[in-house]
Amino acid sequence: MPTYYEVMQTDLSKLTAAAGKWEAMAGEFKKLEDQYKRDIHGVTVVGSWAGLSARAAKERFDVTLREIQAAQKEAKAIGSLLRDAYTQFVNLRGKVQAARADAIEAGMKVSDQGAVFFDTERLSPSNRIAYHHDPSYQESGRVEANKWAQVIDRAVKAVADADDGVRIALNAVVVDTDLLDGTTNGFNANAEGDIEKYELDQMMEIASRINSGTATAQDLKDAERSLRDNSGNKFYSQTLLNSWGADQTIQFTNKLNDLAYFDDKKDKAAYLRIQGGLSDVLATATRVPDFGKGGNPLPAGSKEKPLALGTKGYAEAVQNWRSTKDADFYNNWLDGLRKVGAREYDTKVVDELTPLARSDDKARGYQSLVTLMQTGGDYSGYFLHDLADDIRRAEDPGQKGDSNIWDLGVKYDSGHQGKGGGWFANDPLDGLLGIMSNDPDTATAYFDSKAYQFDNEAESGAGAVTQPGKDRLAYLQTGRDWEIIGDQTRSFKDDVSFQVPVSEDTDSRVGFGKALEAAATGYVPGTTDVTRDYINHSDAQIRIFEGMVNHYSEAGKSGQGSAVPENMRENFGNVIAYYPGDVYQILSKNVDFSGPGFSTHPNGVDVDSGAMVRFIREVSEDGGAFKTVHGSQMAFAAREIEELSHGDLSRNPEGGSPDKAKGTVQEAGYVIGALDQVRADVLIDQRDAQISDNNWAKAYKYHVYGAPVTGLPFFGDTLQRMIDLGTGKEAEALNGVVENSTREDLIDKYQKDGYPRLQNMLNEQAKSVGVTSGEILEKGSRMSQVHKEARSSYGDGLNGVDGATGERG
Repeated sequence: MPTYYEVMQTDLSKLTAAAGKWEAMAGEFKKLEDQYKRDIHGVTVVGSWAGLSARAAKERFDVTLREIQAAQKEAKAIGSLLRDAYTQFVNLRGKVQAARADAIEAGMKVSDQGAVFFDTERLSPSNRIAYHHDPSYQESGRVEANKWAQVIDRAVKAVADADDGVRIALNAVVVDTDLLDGTTNGFNANAEGDIEKYELDQMMEIASRINSGTATAQDLKDAERSLRDNSGNKFYSQTLLNSWGADQTIQFTNKLNDLAYFDDKKDKAAYLRIQGGLSDVLATATRVPDFGKGGNPLPAGSKEKPLALGTKGYAEAVQNWRSTKDADFYNNWLDGLRKVGAREYDTKVVDELTPLARSDDKARGYQSLVTLMQTGGDYSGYFLHDLADDIRRAEDPGQKGDSNIWDLGVKYDSGHQGKGGGWFANDPLDGLLGIMSNDPDTATAYFDSKAYQFDNEAESGAGAVTQPGKDRLAYLQTGRDWEIIGDQTRSFKDDVSFQVPVSEDTDSRVGFGKALEAAATGYVPGTTDVTRDYINHSDAQIRIFEGMVNHYSEAGKSGQGSAVPENMRENFGNVIAYYPGDVYQILSKNVDFSGPGFSTHPNGVDVDSGAMVRFIREVSEDGGAFKTVHGSQMAFAAREIEELSHGDLSRNPEGGSPDKAKGTVQEAGYVIGALDQVRADVLIDQRDAQISDNNWAKAYKYHVYGAPVTGLPFFGDTLQRMIDLGTGKEAEALNGVVENSTREDLIDKYQKDGYPRLQNMLNEQAKSVGVTSGEILEKGSRMSQVHKEARSSYGDGLNGVDGATGERG
């Protein structure tokens, strides 16, 4: 493996010089061919020589002529391979140089050997002193240096992978592959000048050995390297998958899983890396090009802004592209997947993990495919949309599908790790939605009611540009059969049959929840490190958020358990945290934002307060989700309170001006009170339902935020202290014992113990702007009036949303 120093210092021009010599050699062989044809081979073709001796001589002369021609071809191919190597190495060394430059720009020092250090010499004198005396500062420097070292190491490794590819090609190009050409180990008449061609040949040979169980440890390493080195190579990726077709690709990925999890566990990591490389290849092979404003595919490296997925222009560009030769692989691959997606396959994750020895369960093609795709790969959003729609066609009775197609006799959620849990995509549509959540724009375009998609399977026959987002969402919310466990007859070996009960898997809708979170927020689920404008959203994201709130709040009116499925509650809590100001205004303002007369800031969310409270109530069945919502709203309340000045908190407004302080605490009090009413309603309902003691409170206590909650784009020590006061121990204490308490008892308790959070936040802000302790404590003072207003508003919120929470107790 070449070192960083070798990558940076090697004179690559020697490759092109050597290539020139090989090409010159081919020219010399051409001269020899011409001379041999004229002076030797020709006498057996033209002239008076005839008979057995002439025929025998001609056969020998033919062999020699073919060898000279093969030598010429081999020399040309070697020259071409060397030029290909030069191009690859120059490109990859440029990436190493760019990684080094980026590291230096980030404050690192990079040695000639590629070692990375935090560059203290570039610090100011005061910062250098601080660095030498602060262990945490030193540690942060080491962490940053290590991060950049890994970036550079990956770039160097890419050069090493390419170097191995060149080695494979140069070794293979000189091998005489024609056993019937009259020579042994002669020149290669089939030599080719493409490095990827030889890597493909090697990969297919290794795959055959993996399938037969004869692959060596070196084979596995070579397969990993080949897939990794060519993960972005369209020719390699499409040629490899074309050689297998969809059916053999499914069989190969199943074999890799059989080996990794059952037959050859010692090499599990290697098989899974090969799976990841194969998924990268699939993503590259199915890549849909970017399109420019004219609807034409953009060339690599184009600076033009591409059309966005979901726009009508993009959908029409795809429609045109699908009829071009460039889309042949894409079209044929999807057709192949449709043929095998519902087909049954043998794989041990199903065959050997059912509870009965004679189970008829088999994996379906789409289950195996999505299992593969979950291992990695940067997939085109349009391909994910197409594939999701095809999977739906296989399962949706309304589209002539089979609603029981994915049903198996065991659970495959993450709690069943010994039984394929956490990695086998027994629900391929939900699994694909989870993949979609890694690209929020793709998720948004999938669900947005106004987004466009070219549907090649539309009833028009030639396909049509449609707007399927609303139908997709409705299907997943209310039309889909999510019960994929059971619903099949099983047999013991004594032929006694019985029916497995039907149920949802424990991880049901995990992918759906993540996809909706990404679609409504524009961020990958679990992201906490966000840009300062994370509270601003696109029109499409807002439409999806509004649709979520209205659908699930309306469903919650029935009172038949939570309308929000269990595995989606945290996702929805995270979504609310991305709209802190809009939600705060909907809860606190005395207007109906669902009408045309008023609009929230900054996103103009058109939802009324009753629907929002019901939505929050449904989401809050999960204690962690409630903690996220509560923390987000408390942070926004703190931000509002922080804007109160000394004058606002020390004297009454003059001349009929609006009372900013009282208005602020009215809103903050009502929001905090409304959330505590939701808290009380959930706690009482869960106690009455005899839900364990108390899982909700435990989930609240130990929940780690999966969304930006306290990181609003406003800063300051006072603000952070107020947030801590609003979300700390006092808030957690409200989750205490509810045994023998009625809902009214709990509300009374909150009236007494819940309000001090707001009181303390107000006092903290007053002190920070110079209001004295005496002014805060004095009876009849301005602060006394503000506190009275805050307490009253907290009580109004605590008692004012009973109907909206959809009480069930």
